[in-house]
Amino acid sequence: MGINRLAYFLAGAVLGASGYALVRSGKGQALLSGIVQGGYGVTEGVLARIETLKEDIEDYMAEARYNNEQKARDEHEQAASPVTPPAAKPKAAARKPAKAKAETAAKAKPASKGKTVKKAKA
Repeated sequence: MGINRLAYFLAGAVLGASGYALVRSGKGQALLSGIVQGGYGVTEGVLARIETLKEDIEDYMAEARYNNEQKARDEHEQAASPVTPPAAKPKAAARKPAKAKAETAAKAKPASKGKTVKKAKA
């Protein structure tokens, strides 16, 4: 068990020393700069996607809240309005023959339009 810890410590020290040597040389700085730049790019991409996802979720929540309020408002209006029975259909009037309609119309209209004729007293 003690040997494993010592082996891991030595391996870490060797890797750290080799990494330090690479950074000190020109190649290591370019490599490290590329790695860090790539990490920032990945981070920015992930954060942009998360922000877009948050905005979409906020839009969905706002739409759901609006629909819920509309539904509640409609139910409240229906509950507040008095319940009226459906309108009854008017009964069909007894049909008169066309001749009877004409006679009724003739009786209702005066013979002369606007002029009244006085009968002379005899």
